[in-house]
Amino acid sequence: MIVEFWVVCAIATAVVAAVRGGHSLLWLLIGCVLGPIGLLAAILKPSLKSKELIIAAERQEELNELKKPFREDSPDTLSAKSRDE
Repeated sequence: MIVEFWVVCAIATAVVAAVRGGHSLLWLLIGCVLGPIGLLAAILKPSLKSKELIIAAERQEELNELKKPFREDSPDTLSAKSRDE
């Protein structure tokens, strides 16, 4: 009974997050771990689909920053190639 409740909370968390503009797979995992607390967090988080254009643009810029890969010339990146090549 508890497992079914937890699964329903996880699915509901993913659906709520997707409707509000979040990443549904990430929120599904959060819902699996936190259950009803994850659902509450998905409901209370600010929507990424804001009616105000300035707020929506700022949130989109934040998402774009998170999606950027490491620069190739950065020393933090790993490569299988030797530096001599």
